[in-house]
Amino acid sequence: MTFDRGGQTAGRRGGQAVDSTGKDAASARLRLSYQVFCEIHGRAWLAFARTRIGNRADAELVVTAMRTDLAEQWSHALRHPLPAAYAWRLLKSHLHSWTWDEDALAVEATTFAAVIGGFKELAGESLRTEEDQIGLYSSILALPDRQRDAVILRYVLDLDDQEIAAYLDRPVETVRSSLRHARERLARRLGIAELPDRRAER
Repeated sequence: MTFDRGGQTAGRRGGQAVDSTGKDAASARLRLSYQVFCEIHGRAWLAFARTRIGNRADAELVVTAMRTDLAEQWSHALRHPLPAAYAWRLLKSHLHSWTWDEDALAVEATTFAAVIGGFKELAGESLRTEEDQIGLYSSILALPDRQRDAVILRYVLDLDDQEIAAYLDRPVETVRSSLRHARERLARRLGIAELPDRRAER
């Protein structure tokens, strides 16, 4: 076996020269696609983790652990119809494990602050009192899981319909319907006519 100046193996496989750099190039492309994917979605992962955990340091720890797992599963994730949805489920799993091990009261308090902070602009004067805030928060927690995620992604993280649909693995129209029903339910809890979808108005 000899090597040429380009680093190619001068062996034979089925009558064709074998390029020893092929696997290295494929591995490099895989790493690059993973890095780009994380750059695109990392802000949303961290922001969502903070709504569940409350402080940035712990949220970063959870997202780092999730990204490590995602790196190990990346080739499999790429075969999924929606890699963003695959990564989202992985993040939710890590968040569940983290909150399971932490003080439930502390987690609830920090999550409350993060969510209500994100809803202040949307709800406006409807959140004047602590009772109003607790009522809204309780209503958000009572939403079905995917509907609750859609609400957080839209009104706390400020993502658009297409981004939310990719994370939740749902058609865009389903996301819009879920958000509409969630706004109606939350508005009833606050005793107001409606919660405006200001993100959609932009």
